[in-house]
Amino acid sequence: MSGRRIGLVTLGSVLSLAVLPVVGGLATSGAATPAATAHDLTASPTTVAFPATPVGGISGPINVTFTNTGTTADAITDVSFGGTGANDYIGFGEDPCTSLAAGASCIVQFYFTPGALGARPATASPVDISATQPTITLSGTGTEGYYETTSTGAVFGHGDSAPLGGTSGTHLAQPIVASATTVDDQGYWLAAADGGIFTFGDAGYFGSTGNIHLNKPIVGMASTLDDGGYWEVASDGGIFTFGDAAYFGSTGNIHLNQPIVGMAATPDDGGYWLVAADGGIFTFGDAAYFGSTGNIHLNKPIVGMAATPDGGGYWLVASDGGIFTFGDAPYLGSTGNIHLNKPIVSMAAAPDGGGYWLMASDGGVFTFGDAMFEGSSAGASSANFVALANDGSYTLQSISDTPALRHAAATAAFVARARHH
Repeated sequence: MSGRRIGLVTLGSVLSLAVLPVVGGLATSGAATPAATAHDLTASPTTVAFPATPVGGISGPINVTFTNTGTTADAITDVSFGGTGANDYIGFGEDPCTSLAAGASCIVQFYFTPGALGARPATASPVDISATQPTITLSGTGTEGYYETTSTGAVFGHGDSAPLGGTSGTHLAQPIVASATTVDDQGYWLAAADGGIFTFGDAGYFGSTGNIHLNKPIVGMASTLDDGGYWEVASDGGIFTFGDAAYFGSTGNIHLNQPIVGMAATPDDGGYWLVAADGGIFTFGDAAYFGSTGNIHLNKPIVGMAATPDGGGYWLVASDGGIFTFGDAPYLGSTGNIHLNKPIVSMAAAPDGGGYWLMASDGGVFTFGDAMFEGSSAGASSANFVALANDGSYTLQSISDTPALRHAAATAAFVARARHH
């Protein structure tokens, strides 16, 4: 029932862009060889500091102006990144960068998209034909956090997650059941059992089922890669799509042994998984089947799921906190043998796929793997907690083995998102 966010980080290179041509990997006409005339290139500023940014999120752009102070034309054909955070920065350049006349300047826009927690220092240097290339010192810090949401729509943030509002003071026709966050950690959606959608921050409204008669209540939602749409799923597996979320099928006309309790989308938005209370998995679009607990006796029912960054596996969580792993989802621990004050109701995966959080109905949070404990809301509300959503995003660093087609689709969505901000 938790939301899913996916964000992307380039692997120490830059991406092509139709409107704003990219600096990097572009061939210049003819052989670029140093001439006898002096070449020189300067940059301003030479130190660029980005604000703390959720893992997989986007900060920027910050402009760096390159000036050809030589006497002949120059050509910046690439930007070379180095250092610990070399994979966490990208640079988009203007047309003049690839044909920079003597005395002319051009701008490269740098973005910070952290793929790991903590300080991510790096350097950037243009690749050109000048005698000495300027070095840009880049700095930024990768952070993470998560939101806990109650049935009344009260939202509590932990770590770097700042609440942007909720529905706790609003009369709701039906309780809140699910949430999802935007890729830049500047907004989120709340979904009610009748499919009503409530938006906060920069989360866009694309429609809801609030005024539609539903055969069964909504139990989960997921947002698209570019935050341009979302899916809602009902307990009978009926799928409702809004914005750019595509419809790939549903279990609305299938007899289910147990009701659907949650969903997760694939990394390229080309499909989704639905999970039932008995752990039965139903796949649609390019979502692959890796197994289920449908034929296993469970001590407690399944209440949620999360997918791995590359879409090659998923975790299922039961109300006692038991974790079931499939595909490339690693087992990192559970609360299955721990006495819980309240049942587990939701889970979220860490941005790199190396950990996960579990949340109980009293707001208690349990962490496993590299998912950091940033606090909990236990005792903060008399209403039951129903949804957990992390603000970090999956990164290209953790899905670098993704097939080329999926990589291209994800890259296109990242570029669209970066340009939008």
